[in-house]
Amino acid sequence: MSKRFRILTVCGVGQGSSLILRMYVEDVLKEMGAEAEVQVADVATAKSTPCDLVLASSHLMPNLSSIAVPVRPVKNFTDKAELREILEEFLKGDG
Repeated sequence: MSKRFRILTVCGVGQGSSLILRMYVEDVLKEMGAEAEVQVADVATAKSTPCDLVLASSHLMPNLSSIAVPVRPVKNFTDKAELREILEEFLKGDG
């Protein structure tokens, strides 16, 4: 991968579940041999933070609909298989 992507993990406050999601995303990226800058944010901050991909729980999707980059719901923040599928689709350009 030539470009280093910026991924934003989002939760309501930007301090709890988004941090857990960030750690798991970083683990999966490392396992995949891919590099990305992963940041955490709350919903309001996510709308103005430059990034290439947003990951958040599905209940936050209506609040993130105005974001111009791909926004993907994550059902289980600790499910590496789910995260790998999302990240692989994104990195292939299908995301």
